[in-house]
Amino acid sequence: MTGTATNSATDITSLSDWKYKHNESDTTSTPVIAEEGVATSIELEKVIPHIATYIEQKKYAESKKNEAIIIKLNMLETKRLQSPLDVIIEKDSEGFIARAVDFSLFGCGDDRIEAIDALKFEIESLYFDLIEDDNFTEEWLSIKNFLKELIIDS
Repeated sequence: MTGTATNSATDITSLSDWKYKHNESDTTSTPVIAEEGVATSIELEKVIPHIATYIEQKKYAESKKNEAIIIKLNMLETKRLQSPLDVIIEKDSEGFIARAVDFSLFGCGDDRIEAIDALKFEIESLYFDLIEDDNFTEEWLSIKNFLKELIIDS
């Protein structure tokens, strides 16, 4: 091969035009416009499926960012849990909400981590408040008993 590609898109309009103009049947040495160096069409054919896969994975990951996810919470701010607590994290208009599945408590934040940390704080605060007294409704007493069994108090 004697010629190389230039940076002008008008010099080579397509690979087939280049082959026709240069009577080139072997695509292994077909030059392609690049910022640094010259790549062959075979090299590009090998890379294109990987690029397409990468783009699809990025699109999938971006679409998943707005979907609700479920995590297992094993620790609070200062306490450990006897068994993992299921937490749903979902995006809302202003950030993220993390909410406990087993009782009505949630935390908010600009990102998932902040929402989880806020929920941890809320669970611990509720636990300390409920431990102080027994003068609650049946619903709050059942949550108190649930938290007493869940939280390792050491």
